[in-house]
Amino acid sequence: MARRRTSRVGVARRLLQVLSGSALILGIGAPLGEPSVSALAEESSTPPPAVATITLQALEPRVARPGDTIELVGTLRNVSASTLHDVSVVARVSTQRITTRYDLAKDSQPSTIVGVLLGSTRQSFGDLPAGAAVQWHISIATDRLSLPRDPDLFGAYPLTVEAHSSDDIPGSSPGGIARLPTTLLWMPTDTHLVPTEVGWVIPLIGGVHRGANGVFFDDTLAGQLSIGKHLGDSGRLGALLTVTREAHVPLTLAIDPALVDDAAAMAAAASGSPAPTLTPSAPATAGQPTPKASSPTSSTATGPPSASTPTPSTTPTTVLAPTSSPSTEAPYLVRGPKGSPIPGTGATAAAGWLASLRDLLSRPGVEAFGLPYADADLTALEHAGLAEEIAIARSTGQTVLASDLGALSSSLLSSVAWPVDGFIDTATLADLSNDLVDTVLLSDQALPPVDPNRVGGIRADLQTPSGRVTALLADSTITGILAHPDGVIGGLRAAEQRVLAETMLITEQQPGVGSAILLTLPRFVDPRDGFISQLLADSASLPWLRPVTLTTLAATAEDDVPRAGLRYPASARAAELPASALSDIPEARDLLAVFNAILGPGTVVPEIDRANVAILRAESETLRPNPRLSSTILKGVLASIRSETAKVYIGNPGLITLTSRTQKIPITIVNDLPDPVTVRLRLEAVNPARLTVAPIPEITVAKNSRQDVLVQVTARTNGRFEVRAQLLTPDVYQRPYGQPVSFQLNATAYGVVALAIAAGAAGLLVLWSGIRLWKRRRLRART
Repeated sequence: MARRRTSRVGVARRLLQVLSGSALILGIGAPLGEPSVSALAEESSTPPPAVATITLQALEPRVARPGDTIELVGTLRNVSASTLHDVSVVARVSTQRITTRYDLAKDSQPSTIVGVLLGSTRQSFGDLPAGAAVQWHISIATDRLSLPRDPDLFGAYPLTVEAHSSDDIPGSSPGGIARLPTTLLWMPTDTHLVPTEVGWVIPLIGGVHRGANGVFFDDTLAGQLSIGKHLGDSGRLGALLTVTREAHVPLTLAIDPALVDDAAAMAAAASGSPAPTLTPSAPATAGQPTPKASSPTSSTATGPPSASTPTPSTTPTTVLAPTSSPSTEAPYLVRGPKGSPIPGTGATAAAGWLASLRDLLSRPGVEAFGLPYADADLTALEHAGLAEEIAIARSTGQTVLASDLGALSSSLLSSVAWPVDGFIDTATLADLSNDLVDTVLLSDQALPPVDPNRVGGIRADLQTPSGRVTALLADSTITGILAHPDGVIGGLRAAEQRVLAETMLITEQQPGVGSAILLTLPRFVDPRDGFISQLLADSASLPWLRPVTLTTLAATAEDDVPRAGLRYPASARAAELPASALSDIPEARDLLAVFNAILGPGTVVPEIDRANVAILRAESETLRPNPRLSSTILKGVLASIRSETAKVYIGNPGLITLTSRTQKIPITIVNDLPDPVTVRLRLEAVNPARLTVAPIPEITVAKNSRQDVLVQVTARTNGRFEVRAQLLTPDVYQRPYGQPVSFQLNATAYGVVALAIAAGAAGLLVLWSGIRLWKRRRLRART
């Protein structure tokens, strides 16, 4: 107890050290940004223009107990165009516990006034010029607040900081010129409770950085992967690993295999070994231009800002890397300012990031699951009639992680899916279940209770044609704050306090039994502002929270709350990648299948790997803000496949003359690929009745060579006619390969029957001529 009674001066000095950095200043009318409290926003009248803003920079201790002194530190800024006179700051506290999350949302509105002013906390600052700011510091002894000492009355209590002035300002905030509503988290002595299990899901998603030819669109990923000594010195993805590693709490990583694949391709130059190459049946690679790193003080983000996403040329790239094995020392390539590939600079950063990821995955308490390759837009694929792409994206992702992470990949959860924004429809869920997915992470708004007043748990079981799927429901209110902490009035510390108050109210619901919550961070979360790292630390230190892994949450019993059917809102459907952006995928897959069919078993062709994963990149949900890039990538894939396909072809034989009825004619097949190919050949006349072709066996052509094939044909008629030659795949489908070649066949030889007829006609002509001569002689003799 003596340790808690820290002197007010000492605490003040410690808290004032926090103020060395600049704070985020927010207006009093900022929205909460939470789906579950939108109704409150609609009920509230439109707030007047802000006169002043209050920012909370420190509130200690986070858990207030008897005998503690609460220290609040922040800033007050005049955002009006006039000087404010006789400005002061004062605290207001209520001893009425907040009992529901609805009340918490309501009390967090600036227009709500609860509790009594604590005159002893008032600080006066005189006049405050327009645009100027002052720092305030309020101390409150909990023993003077008449807070309940009953251990069962722990919880969140309204706490407000108000700013007043002597000016009569129209439209000023109720209770003064500005208000900052927050909470005091009260824990009486001898409080006993079962902590709420909290499952953190940390996404490692980098976006799409490469197109059809494997060249990086730019080198922004190098900066994002960098890991510095401090969060502010690191890139977004490097900081994520640092925050996760230093949290020392159980958590679960959601890894985009495309990000790991990109990092491995970049790091290959640093390690002196080539990036892993997959077999044609199991492709690998990654990419889309990622948003440029935002400033270290920025808040979290839910997706790549389209304004900072580099857009490649709309002309499809047809240049492919050499078909021979790449040099092990060659650095990865990025598109330079003039469009030509130049060496990238992030090999060392990528190697360090991968090493840090492997170290993190080897630690106890850290779980991970792989997303579909490039975080495929699952529902968009389903609605575009491309459901088979879902399974391809998932299997490719697992193969990539197994290749790049080695033995660590065996511990990854392979049957978990996390659709974007936590929404999915029944058809897509059925496809996932058919692909052996048994757990999906959804928003609690996707499965709302039938009775909106009922409080549900985090688990619901869904039935699909392939079996049961467990749905773990993320708390939409808290995840909304995690996605938009700048939407909470008062800055990041106020947003943190709001999250803690929400979790305390969840614990209040079943203090003797325990609850559970799932918290999924935004897919493009930026942790460099310290908001996420502080919450992770809070979840480990606060008495009402206990971090757990996803596996532990999945073992939670299903609640008995009746729920409405699976909900897929119109807004989610409208946000999908449009079907038009994915329209080239069927043709690309067909061309790939045909090209792959002529190669020998086990043949590794980098172009096939690049094309496969480029198709998957084009399906990425991170391209939703820029669907045109999806179309551009696919057109590049088509151009690349056609370029490779054209390297195996039939040489045009020109005019071929048959000197006999049945004859063997030469057809030349050219293979300019660095691998042998096996094909079939089909020959037919435009008028099939004029030509018969003997069966042609499979033909294997060595690499970088040509082969003449003698094909036996029988002409049924004489004359010149058109014949078409077409390569076919050697499989049972015998699909056309490449373009057909037309040539002229000139049949000039007589057959046996034709000769007999001609001989008979000649004989009759001779006989007829002889008879005429005989008759003429007899006539002369009589005369």
